[in-house]
Amino acid sequence: MPCVLVTGANGFLAVHLLKQLVEKSFDVIGTVRTNAKAEEVIAAHPEFKDAVKFVSVPDMSARHAYKKIMEETEIDYIVHTAAPVPDSGGTDFDRDFLIPAVQGNIELLESARLYSKSVKHITVTGSTTSVHNASQPSNGETLTSNDWNPIEASIAREMQNPRLSYAVSKTLSDKAIWEYVEKEKPSFTVSVLLAPLIFGPPIQYLEKDALTTGRSNMTTDIFYSLFLNKNAAAKDLTIAMGAAFYTAFIDVRDLAALHIRCFQISSEIWARNGRLLLAAPEPFLPENVLRILQQKLPDAHERFTSVPAAKIEVNGSRQLLKLDDSEARKIFGDGIYRPLEQTVVDTARRLMHLEHSVSKQDA
Repeated sequence: MPCVLVTGANGFLAVHLLKQLVEKSFDVIGTVRTNAKAEEVIAAHPEFKDAVKFVSVPDMSARHAYKKIMEETEIDYIVHTAAPVPDSGGTDFDRDFLIPAVQGNIELLESARLYSKSVKHITVTGSTTSVHNASQPSNGETLTSNDWNPIEASIAREMQNPRLSYAVSKTLSDKAIWEYVEKEKPSFTVSVLLAPLIFGPPIQYLEKDALTTGRSNMTTDIFYSLFLNKNAAAKDLTIAMGAAFYTAFIDVRDLAALHIRCFQISSEIWARNGRLLLAAPEPFLPENVLRILQQKLPDAHERFTSVPAAKIEVNGSRQLLKLDDSEARKIFGDGIYRPLEQTVVDTARRLMHLEHSVSKQDA
C-alpha cells in the first residue's frame, strides 16, 4: 500500500486522519514534536501501536526539518496539518505564528522536493480565515477560493491578538505555498483545503481535566463551554467574535476524508493543484445546536434546558457569511458533508462519554 506522512499527528484533525488511513490499510507515518506526544496518541489508540510509525520533528520550521524522513522512507503522499493554533498560548506574532506557519510549509515542500523522488501529492490544511477578514462582521458577501484575507502582518504585530495572528499567519503561509510552487515547480502536486470551524467528536488524547479547564482543542472548548459545561458562569458566555466566525463549519471526519480523497481522486477529474473552499451547507448557529440537543438527547435534557438561547449572544452582524464551495462539490460530489444534527449529537455524546470516564476514574 502507498505510504502517507501526516504532520502534527497528535492533533484533533490529525488523529481522525490516522484512524481513517489505518482503516484503509495505508502505511502511515505521523510526525510529532516529542516522543511523549506519540506515546499519548498510542495511549488513546492502542491500535496505532503497530499500524503507525511515529517520528519526532521538534521544530517544523527548522532548515530541512523533514530531510531525514524523506531520505529514509519512500513516501507517496503527505497530509500537512501541523500549524500554530490560536489556543496554543502564543503571544508574539512572528515567533509563535508567522515563522512556524510560513517556514513550516516551506520546509516541508523543500524537503519533499530535494530529498524525495516518490512524493506525488501534498494536501495542506488551510483555513477560511485566509479568504475573509474574520475581525469584521459579515455583510452577507459570498467568498470563493480566489479571495484573500486583506489584513497585513503589520496589523497582527500591532494587535498581538492570538486569533488575528492565526488568521494572518494562515493567509501568509497559504500564499507562501503558491509562491514556492510557482518558483520551484516541484514534480508533486499541492492542494490546500480551506476549512471553516472544525467541529465533531474529539478522539485525540486529552488530559483528565482538559474539558473543564478549556485545554482540549479550540472548537471542542467552544462546544463544551456553550452547551455542556456544568459551571453556571459558563451559561452566560457571550460570543464576542463576529457572527461569520461562528456559522461556517465542517465535521472533522468529513475534513479528514477529503484530505485523503485529494490524493486518491483521478487527475482526469481534477489536476490536484489549487485551493478548495469547504463549508457544510447548514450554519453552526448556537440556537440551532441547542434545539438539536434538546430534541435528540432527551436522556440529558436537563443539561440543555439550563442554557437559555437568549443568553447565547453573538455580537455583530447576523448576516451569514456565504462560502462558495461549488468547486469542491464539483470535484468530490454533493455528499461530502454530514448533516449538522449528526455532528452535534455525536460531539455531545462523545463529550459526555469523556466526562463519564473521568467520573469513573475519580470514583
